Amino acid sequence: MEREHLFLIHTHSIIGKKLSVKFECKVTSIHPAFDPNGNEYVCVEFAYESAQQPMVFTLPPEAPPEAQAFLPLLQSIPKAFLRPPKTYSNRLVIYLTPEEWERLPTPYKVGDVFSVSIDQGGSITVTQT
Repeated sequence: MEREHLFLIHTHSIIGKKLSVKFECKVTSIHPAFDPNGNEYVCVEFAYESAQQPMVFTLPPEAPPEAQAFLPLLQSIPKAFLRPPKTYSNRLVIYLTPEEWERLPTPYKVGDVFSVSIDQGGSITVTQT
């Protein structure tokens, strides 16, 4: 609960008398999408890297001695080989018509990093960092 409270303090700031929410994310996917009527859109997904839990190797006390002997070997393998691939969680997803996509002065690219701000009135600002 305390961690959630700290997160809220970090992501909310007061601008004048307005409360805004800010967060960083990056473009993780750009792909075609279609609505139920078959209209085409360009879907742009902005996401953040999800926190991964550290890997912990433990054996139950009743494990055979052979398994106990194998545990130090597992712990010595570099973590890079055992780390699961990065996972991302969407924070903002936008759908643009192909015409809107073509009119963008600088189209989004996968890997671009952005700051997203939402003000009290509901305006969303996406700024490349």
